Amino acid sequence: MWRALVLVLAAACSSCSALQLGSAARCASRARVAMAGGPAPAVPKTRTRQVTRTAKPQVGKPQQKQKVQNAKPAMKKEMEEEPMWKVIMLGDEEYECDPVCDVLQTVIPDIENFKQAKEKYDEAESTGKSMLIVVPKEHAEAYVEQLIRAEPMVYAEIEEE
Repeated sequence: MWRALVLVLAAACSSCSALQLGSAARCASRARVAMAGGPAPAVPKTRTRQVTRTAKPQVGKPQQKQKVQNAKPAMKKEMEEEPMWKVIMLGDEEYECDPVCDVLQTVIPDIENFKQAKEKYDEAESTGKSMLIVVPKEHAEAYVEQLIRAEPMVYAEIEEE
């Protein structure tokens, strides 16, 4: 054990010019660093001092308030209506009622209860399609993606209104 420690100490001190009494203490700290598994952070050589000063209040003169103007938002003169898209559930013979209705309730915000989900399910099974919700295109695409990723997978498509 002691021999291993002496070898580690000697290896750490190999960068020292010689094993002298004064340099042995410095090398011992390097040996501890080598045994700990990494170098120690360096101590900075310079100090920085930051002084913050505030302006002295003026005596005798009233302080003036600065006028600040708030920026007014630019108004669009004509609002373009965003085209709306229908999310349509496709009927499938492999669907089971309860799991599909649970997915519809989870994904589609307009379907609030099991009864509404069951009506959409029955319509899709009898006619092959059932309109679930009408939303902007990006939202419609997101709903279709969520329905496809759900367990069980519910097939859906979008159509422009």
